[in-house]
Amino acid sequence: MIRLKPNQSTFYSKALIQGFTFVCIFVFHLSISLSQLMDISNFVNLETDHTGGFLGTGVSLVDYNNDGFDDLSFSHHQGDLIFYLGNGQLEFTLDPLNIDNNGAEAKGIYWVDYDNDGDLDLFVTNRLAANKVWRNDNDSFTDVSSICGIDQSAFTRSYGMSFGDYNKDGNIDFYVCNYHTWLDALENELYMNNGDGTFSNTTSSAGVGNGFQQTFQSTWIDINNDGWLDLHLINDRVDMLNAFYINNGDGTFTDQSGILGVNIGIYAMCTSFNDFDRDGDMDLYVTNGIDGNVLFENKINEIGMFIDVTSNYNAAVNMICWGAEWIDYDNDAWSDLYVCSGFSNYTDYPEIFDNFPPLDNLLFTNNGQVPFTPDDEEISDMPQHSFACAQADFNNDGFPDLVSHKVGEYATMLSSTPNNNNWVKIKLEGHDSNKNGIGCKIQVNRLLENGSVQEIKDVVFVGDNYLSQNSYWQHFGLAQSTHIDKIIVTWSNGVEEEYGPYSSNQNILLTETSGANNEEGGNDDDCEEFVYGCTYIKSCNFNSAATFDDGTCDFGCLCGDGTIWDVQQVKCIADTSCNTDVNQNGATEVGDLLLILSSYGSTCPD
Repeated sequence: MIRLKPNQSTFYSKALIQGFTFVCIFVFHLSISLSQLMDISNFVNLETDHTGGFLGTGVSLVDYNNDGFDDLSFSHHQGDLIFYLGNGQLEFTLDPLNIDNNGAEAKGIYWVDYDNDGDLDLFVTNRLAANKVWRNDNDSFTDVSSICGIDQSAFTRSYGMSFGDYNKDGNIDFYVCNYHTWLDALENELYMNNGDGTFSNTTSSAGVGNGFQQTFQSTWIDINNDGWLDLHLINDRVDMLNAFYINNGDGTFTDQSGILGVNIGIYAMCTSFNDFDRDGDMDLYVTNGIDGNVLFENKINEIGMFIDVTSNYNAAVNMICWGAEWIDYDNDAWSDLYVCSGFSNYTDYPEIFDNFPPLDNLLFTNNGQVPFTPDDEEISDMPQHSFACAQADFNNDGFPDLVSHKVGEYATMLSSTPNNNNWVKIKLEGHDSNKNGIGCKIQVNRLLENGSVQEIKDVVFVGDNYLSQNSYWQHFGLAQSTHIDKIIVTWSNGVEEEYGPYSSNQNILLTETSGANNEEGGNDDDCEEFVYGCTYIKSCNFNSAATFDDGTCDFGCLCGDGTIWDVQQVKCIADTSCNTDVNQNGATEVGDLLLILSSYGSTCPD
């Protein structure tokens, strides 16, 4: 595998993003209809063995080894955590990290740099077993669960885990959702990061235990824009109302879900925030059972609360739903909605399909109009029982892709088909804030054709949705915009910085400048300090001075006679070019014939 240098995982030039042509190849060879999200599961073969367990297991689509390509991590019902290395191509390779979860039924799986040392550590929640943490020290993993301060005595029914710096000290804290039953009366847990590799349980003092509820998932988000992360959580019972804990700024929280209008009682499975209507604030989608999902529009700035707009947008679904992923799959600058569905029982594969027919996951296309458009023609995945899903642009073509951890032996991978819309991907690196920029706000001001500016906003979440984690590369569809006026980042310590301008269709690393406002910002000229070229030492055109790989590596000199290097297939293939063009001038003519005649009678080399 080609590995980039450590700092290469955080910034790519425009040239690094290679337009993938495998979608076109699939259409040509397989006569697949022109869908925007193509099911490529049979080509990537992501074996997950999701054949047991209760209410699904988690998935993460994060570059955990910092080589510049997003990787895959799957939880497992018998503790056999599964890891796949991505390489930016149509291929994932099993990675034996030798991380032992002791046979426990793993639920959520998350990569977070909790010690701010530059590499990602691993967190796993378990059902009927203690939760686990592995510290990453230069790709060597140490189980620190028993010494880092998290409770190892109680075998909880833990599901989602969410991360955020709730006290703004630069260290990432986390919240654990426990599915309480009468057999194990345990509240949810809040752990404060002490900054020395340990955590302290601050649930009681913070007031966020949430009582003895059945909680699946929570999300950290500064919903009232006061600079402090608040905590939204959902409960899986009609008599257990959802909560929204507002951060008081002194280490304590107050549940204001009633005031905000989101204290609903449903069979809530997932909490998912996004500014789907592009009015500058984060809206909320909560999945449910057959009574229907709920879409809340954020009207806090206007009337102080959310309003239920489910029926307006036709977003109820009315099936048993789990994960819900906001994804701008067509890069039109409007967030679309992918919803997972599946029956809520113990997974006994393959017998589950005899008792419960598989269901269709749904894709709602958002074009800025009311209502959403259910787009059956835009998605090609087969009916399934699916719980957790995550997104990343795994092939670096600028269009986000989806993985669904469905019930069965293999996961579903959906790849977005490129079109002529533009995009930008942004990754944050904190300095005074936490290293991964978790909880930070990003605003992209794209330039429209008429010269005006349009704002697109998002937040760096880790631990929203249901048992899933998206890439740390935050994806923004730009439609036809070719330039970005500026990018504004509000870091988790409250400092706001501006960067730009930029051109579209590139990956951009934005680094916090130690709390000082970056008045000069950054622009495309900043790239001049980097040297682009081929960084793979075994290639024919290796550039020892290059610091960032630009995708131009040539391996043709390694191919034998009659073969050429194919960039897309990453191997030598038969040369099917015009073999009668002896003088290689692009045509077969008299000059070629004369060359052949001049060699007539000579002996060909072996």
